Parts: sequence; C-alpha cells; structure tokens
Amino acid sequence: MSVLYVTQPGAEVRRKGGRLQVEWQKQVLAALPLREIERLVLLGPVQLSAAATRLLLRARIPVVFCSLRGRCYGTLSNGHEDTELLLLQVARYQDEAFRLGIAKAIVEAKICHQQRLLRRHARNHPNPALKDVADQLEFLLQELPDCASIAEAMGIEGQAAALYFSVLGTCLRQEGINFTGRNRRPPKDPVNAVLSLGYMLVLQEALSVLMAQGLHPGLGFLHEVSWHRPALALDLLEVARQPIIDRLTLSLFNRGALTLDDFQSNADRGVRLKEQSLKRYLQFYERAMTTPFRYGYGVARGTFRDWLRQQAAELKKAIQENQAWKPILLEL
Repeated sequence: MSVLYVTQPGAEVRRKGGRLQVEWQKQVLAALPLREIERLVLLGPVQLSAAATRLLLRARIPVVFCSLRGRCYGTLSNGHEDTELLLLQVARYQDEAFRLGIAKAIVEAKICHQQRLLRRHARNHPNPALKDVADQLEFLLQELPDCASIAEAMGIEGQAAALYFSVLGTCLRQEGINFTGRNRRPPKDPVNAVLSLGYMLVLQEALSVLMAQGLHPGLGFLHEVSWHRPALALDLLEVARQPIIDRLTLSLFNRGALTLDDFQSNADRGVRLKEQSLKRYLQFYERAMTTPFRYGYGVARGTFRDWLRQQAAELKKAIQENQAWKPILLEL
C-alpha cells in the first residue's frame, strides 16, 4: 500500500467504481484501486468529491489536508471507536506524574537525536562548534531528570532547540544555501521551507499511526491540549524530527538534489518549492520513509513508517498498563 499525494492546484479526486481518480482540466493524472492506498494527502487547493469522501470513509482510509507551505489543516476519518482507551488516555493525562514521565522521555529522545546528528556531521566534517554544542546538549540531558514540571521540561527542550539550530547551518555545504535559524509561517529561506514541509508530512504520519491505535491525537503529554491542536501527534513528531526530516534535508541540499533554482519567493507566502520540485521532493521523502534499515540495537528491521507505528503501539501499551514509555532511539 502507498500514500497518494495530490499536488496539482485545482485538481479533483473523484470516485470511479472501486478506484480513486485524480482529474485536472479533463485529464486523468492518476488512478489507483482503493486497496493500494494507505492514506490520501491533499496539498494545496485540491477538491475531493462527495462520492470519493464516502468511499474513503467506508474503507477507513484517512485523508489529510495540507498547505503547500507546510501546514497541516486536519484529517478526515471515522473518528475514535475505543471509548475505554479514550477514558484511560484522559486519566493518564490527568495523572501529573505519568504525564511528566512521558514528557521527559520525549524531550530526552529529541535531544539525543539532535546530539547524534551533530556528532555524526562533526566526525565527517570536523567543526569545533558542532562538538561544543553536542557537549552542551549533554549537560541539558543531565539536568532533565531533575525537572519537576512540564514547564521545566519544555524549558530544557527550548534551550536545546536554540543550541541545535544555532549550528545546524554549519552542516550545509552547498554554496548559496544558508541557514541562520528556524523561521516559519511563512518560511523565509529554502532550508526552512523544506523543514516546514517535512515536519508537516511527518505530523500527518503521526496522526495516522496514533489514530490507527485508537488514541486521540489531540490529547498529548508534552504539548498542552488546545482547540484543534494535534497535541499527541506533535509529541510523536518531536521524536522524529532529526532522524527523518533534518537528516533528509541536509542530505538533499548537500548532494545538490535541491538547489536555489528549485524555490520561488513571494512577499506574502515566503519561500517554497516550485511545483515540479515539490513533486521531486515527495519522491525523495517517500523513498526515505519506505527504505528498510535496522533499529533498536540492530534487532528490528523496518522502515521509518514501521518505526513510527511501533512508537505509537508502545505508547498505547504504556497508557493501558500505566507504565513508563521510552521512545526507540535511532543511530544517526
């Protein structure tokens, strides 16, 4: 099964028997049997017919609505059917000790991944700044167990992010491609444009795997519950940013797979990938998500999607059994 991305502005996804068909200006851009589709992702102004909507709901295939700038608007799905699990999830959220333990585990995993990515680049391209920040991240990791509240854990996460992004630009080796810090809504440079797009894609992956487990994606532990905010999906995203998107972004720019010519700039919309470049990026992203590798001390072999599914499944088990949850760290 595969993820079907629709990026053509003005295209419409329609039902043709047991198939989904993407049409644009009376042309058929794609047609797939429903059994081959795991998820439908609509990027930008794409229409979904009523008949296709009913077909997708019956088949329990989620639809994700996103912008071309890297924002996930929401999902279309059947909702939540496991009421007992939802009540347990609420109880764990209200348990301050349990919630703090999960929050610390998420922050620890994120900082470890940041540290591993920087050290990997420092080995291949020695730079004192990378080593210095990696060492400072180690000090933050040592402070994390003493955090007595979510706010304190978030403070550690914020310090780590500031340190990490202050040197991430030194990992870029393509002339003309610069990164001086994180910005978004809209992104002001090519690197931030690709990071925002990638994070949005992984966020919709996180939404899907959590909903498949019957978990409510809006009821998080590190991120606060807020109206229309997928807090639990954002929790899972924090663990996946560096292994999936940051590493892919650096690779694409450093190999010259993406260059300045792939981007367009607009005063209101910021910087974003051109239409054909977006399609190429999605191919690179899919390849990254579906290429098998070993993780978990070399025991498991699977893809990033398998890894995300396992993270969601183990988080569900922790909620059901009132146990600690430790995300599976990846060697970068």
